[in-house]
Amino acid sequence: MTLFIRSTLCFFLCLSFNPVLAGATPVPQKAKPQRASHTQPTGKKPATESATPNKPITNLAATVSVADIVDKIDQSVVNVQSAAEDGSVSIGSGFCFDANGQIITNFHVIRDAFKNRGPITVVTPDGRTLNASLRGFDEATDLALLEVDFGKTPIQALPLGDSDALRVGDWVIAIGSPFELDHTVTLGIISGKGRTGLDGEYDDFLQTDAAINFGNSGGPLVNMKGEVVGINTLVLVRAQGLGFAIPVNMLKDIAPQLRDQGFVRRSTLGLEARDISAIIRREMGLDTKRRGVLVTKVERDQPGDSAGIRREDIILAVGDTPVTSSGQFNRLIARTQPGTNVSIRIWREDREYVVSARLIEKK
Repeated sequence: MTLFIRSTLCFFLCLSFNPVLAGATPVPQKAKPQRASHTQPTGKKPATESATPNKPITNLAATVSVADIVDKIDQSVVNVQSAAEDGSVSIGSGFCFDANGQIITNFHVIRDAFKNRGPITVVTPDGRTLNASLRGFDEATDLALLEVDFGKTPIQALPLGDSDALRVGDWVIAIGSPFELDHTVTLGIISGKGRTGLDGEYDDFLQTDAAINFGNSGGPLVNMKGEVVGINTLVLVRAQGLGFAIPVNMLKDIAPQLRDQGFVRRSTLGLEARDISAIIRREMGLDTKRRGVLVTKVERDQPGDSAGIRREDIILAVGDTPVTSSGQFNRLIARTQPGTNVSIRIWREDREYVVSARLIEKK
């Protein structure tokens, strides 16, 4: 299912056909973006400022020094190297999550080394090469927690911001090691939020036009306060200015489990749902206040089935939380403790219903 693009030659032969992810290994073909490796370039369209006649936009350079921000965070960004399946070296990025030696990166950067029990190393900004162990990982969100021994020279951990508070148009900075060019800095804006359907069932990507290239995977996307708001992970090969980052709030949700048990426990209803367009909502009689997701599959003898949810139902809310996308719905269910009873509001045949389901742990 997964396509591995392993050489520059292969990249140029396939460039017009294959989108790519910002780290070491690609995502399935059906997902337009793929993880980028250091051997595969992608285009970049610089961000442009626009202004309205009534409210001109302040010049960033007059209010914030990007260089000052970079000076503060650059020494916490590392290069992550691991053995690839074909015997080559997979190169990505990461950042210090805890001064005691914990590093955040993308799981796809070290996936081959994990499967084959190969070595993983972290190269620090001062040039040290340190052996790293895998403390925990979550393939569903493509996040991994590494651990190294900094010895007597620790690295400062980067502060974490609030990705939910980001607005489209906010300035952000990406730092990483594209094409083995360590500590490359790019500047752009948040171009979109809540991007789903790109890589997995828990997608909630931040879209940015800050240049993200192959080798940037796992590096931080930071705001103008120098706080991490995302983890760079995806690019689109045939597009310009389309890079994607995992929201840092997703990391904050699962980090305690990665640290304490090495994996993430999630709940499930035993059903699948997809986003629905505004046109389909109108055809089904839903007003603009009701968004929801369309149920496409219900597994037998699972909580959704026992609760009476059917194919082609529209799930409008989980508890008091309105459902806005399939990724958000999946995350709402997943983060709820297994064994919890949840109320689910659905739309069926021009009427609303409320059902109750008891969640089970996802295997």
